Parts: sequence; structure tokens; C-alpha cells
Amino acid sequence: MLKGIVIHGDGIGKKLGFPTANLDIEKKKCKFNSGVYAAKVTLNKKEYQGALAIQEKNWKVEVHFLDYVGEDFYGSFIEVEPIQKVSEMERFDSFEELQTKIKKDMLVVRSFFNS
Repeated sequence: MLKGIVIHGDGIGKKLGFPTANLDIEKKKCKFNSGVYAAKVTLNKKEYQGALAIQEKNWKVEVHFLDYVGEDFYGSFIEVEPIQKVSEMERFDSFEELQTKIKKDMLVVRSFFNS
């Protein structure tokens, strides 16, 4: 289980159509490997489905809430439980390639939760 405060990120996910909640978590406190995971997310005692991304090189932990409609929640405390790893993190030369990869990962995550 990962727990942390939502902080401002670089906004790339939002620009690509997949806004994320970036978590303020120290690398040494994260027991999970780099990658993309289907995850359960708890915000304000409500559970959501999400896609968690953990980056090792430029340390970052962020989660995209599936089907979340609501206001920003910067400064909020959230809990994220990675359930199933769906892919490895990759480096891309363009935003288009990254967006394509994210779309594929979202399909896998949605499929996981719908099965």
C-alpha cells in the first residue's frame, strides 16, 4: 500500500488526456518496482479504480483515476493499492508515442477491472 499527499506534477498527463495525482512518497519507502499497475485508490474514504505509474529514473509516483469526475484534490491524502502490474515503464521520443502507450495501458487496466 502506498500512502501520500497529492502534489503538483509537471502536467504532462493532463496534456495527454490522462490527468494524474502525483504522490509525495520517498523512494526508499516504496516497496514496488517501476511499472504501470492496475490499482485501487482511496480518496476521502471513497474507493476508485486507477492506473498507477512508478518511475525509477526521474523518481515519480502518480495515479490516474478511471472515470473520476470532480475537483482537483491537491494536498489531499490518498492511499493506493497496486493490484496487478500491466506493463513496464518505457522512454519515448514523442508525446504521440507516449499517448499511444498510455491508451494501451488504460485498456489493459480497464479490462482487468471489468473481468
